[in-house]
Amino acid sequence: MSFTTPIALAFLLLAIPIVLLYLLKQRRRLMEVSTLMFWDRILRDEQTVTSLTKLKKILSLLLQLLFLVLVTLSLTRPFLSGKWTTARRILLMVDTSASMLVQEGAGVRFDLARNQALMVVRGLSMGDSCTLITFAAEIDLAHPFTDNKKDLSEAIRQLTPTHGETNFKPVAHFIENLPADSRDTHVYLISDGAFDPVEIHPPTNTWFAFLRVGAKADNLGISAFSVRPLPSSPRDFQVYLEVTNDSERERTVPVELRINGHLTDAVELTIPAQKNATRTLRQFSAEGGEVEAILSIKDPFPLDNRACALLPSPRRVRVSLVTPEDVFLERALATDDDVLLESIKPEEYRGTGNAQVTIFSGCRPDHAPPGHAIYIGDWPGELALQKRGQISKPLFTDWQREHPVNRHLALHNVSMDRAAGIEAGTEWQRLAMSFNDPLVLLREKPEQKVLVVAFDTQTTDLPLRVAFPILVANAIRYMSGTVSGEHWRSRPVGSILTSSDLARYVQTESGETNLPLRAVALPDGRRILLDQERTFVPVSQVGFYHGETDRNTNTLFASNLSSGRESHIAPSERLPLLSKEPLHEIKEGFRLGFEPWVVLTLLALLLSTAEWGLFHRRVIE
Repeated sequence: MSFTTPIALAFLLLAIPIVLLYLLKQRRRLMEVSTLMFWDRILRDEQTVTSLTKLKKILSLLLQLLFLVLVTLSLTRPFLSGKWTTARRILLMVDTSASMLVQEGAGVRFDLARNQALMVVRGLSMGDSCTLITFAAEIDLAHPFTDNKKDLSEAIRQLTPTHGETNFKPVAHFIENLPADSRDTHVYLISDGAFDPVEIHPPTNTWFAFLRVGAKADNLGISAFSVRPLPSSPRDFQVYLEVTNDSERERTVPVELRINGHLTDAVELTIPAQKNATRTLRQFSAEGGEVEAILSIKDPFPLDNRACALLPSPRRVRVSLVTPEDVFLERALATDDDVLLESIKPEEYRGTGNAQVTIFSGCRPDHAPPGHAIYIGDWPGELALQKRGQISKPLFTDWQREHPVNRHLALHNVSMDRAAGIEAGTEWQRLAMSFNDPLVLLREKPEQKVLVVAFDTQTTDLPLRVAFPILVANAIRYMSGTVSGEHWRSRPVGSILTSSDLARYVQTESGETNLPLRAVALPDGRRILLDQERTFVPVSQVGFYHGETDRNTNTLFASNLSSGRESHIAPSERLPLLSKEPLHEIKEGFRLGFEPWVVLTLLALLLSTAEWGLFHRRVIE
């Protein structure tokens, strides 16, 4: 045994005055009486009880001294070593993933998990230390190791569930890499177990307990949802929807599609038991906006009954076309609703204007314009591209399919009579090749993008193919920076966005640059103020995120659960961990759940009460 405040042992010195008080003899009073006849009998009776009286005094003294010892020991706050109390190192793991929002009775699963965690804390014994860890898309240390039950209980009450999908691998890695400890490690996993089993290699002397919460199993939910623009125009888009039936019977569910809160389409899906159904819808939105798919049902897990996506607002691009005559190119540009076209004859071109992109076809300027430019068939000499004759009958043999300029392009079997042979430096990207010869090149600088096409529209059948207007639309939007496939994708729950990430969304929505965000409004209405100290925004909820600037408020992006595994809400029957060695199960037994000073204080009070009752009761009577 050791003592927290050993200086309190000085109170044992009070035993000296206590003993002295018992040693003091009571002075007898002298009284004159008329006769001793009656006192002889009294004195004889007193002599017979003298020994018993002395024994009572000694016993009273011992009880008083024992009371002093117990009170002194309680003041020193003694504690026992872990060998005596079987102290433990406890990892309290609480699941905060989306499935913990499944409704169970009057509350949700997370309420049950919180109560389980509080019960574990109340059962901490002397010498135990416990840490509180939550896990969902990421692992989070909610409270470091401590033996303070009050602090742990307060931290548990402050926990809230997230909308993220469960990722238990970081938790397993955390357990595997715990530092060595002489105590046994007890891991309490409080979860519904609604995640795929994870393999773990726990350290020695590690014990596990799976505290399962929840009972609901049947569910219908949106397991996949996305939107994408059609190659012809971002105003036309496709919606991909997948609904999973995680129940034991066939279900028919109505699905509503809304754009900016207005119902635009409704379908009914019949889904077999334990299967999913997919549907692709085509829609049009002239102004972009918020797209939502809603399952019109009531079930225990409403979070996966709604999915959302954002359509970036189309921005019209000012384009100047300098050409003597290019009917195919003019027609492709004129039919693009997002292009403000100005056609200029080569002799009328002065090299000035407010065009965001200038296209030269069938001619070349003496000097490259200061802005973004596309050169088809010829280019000014200052671009440092050397011609080395012509290539006869070239073919598209390879192209960068992932590059935004080449997105949705199929260039197989495009025929060409000829193309210019080009020698380009390392600053040029080769977007399309004919074997070793570049056909489409791109040079990017912070202030200027230049695209060069090695052939003109009169020597190929490309303008007669569907790929031609797509190529033109991709090139213009990429050169002007008005569209990016990134803005069509929902951000996953659990990701963290920096100020530069958010700035790209602001530019897309407002059409302006260098317009700083002041705050971000979360789907639940809470706001995150952004300043020099706070430049990160966590994506922790499902729904639309809005950005606030000095001028207006715009929708930045959407976030979805869309997880088939998380929509499988049936609780696991066993610990969802895999190990080559058997995992030890925690066996509960009697543990001293309070410090010894409490017992010592109670014993001291009992002794004091007993001593008073036995020896001093007559004083009051």
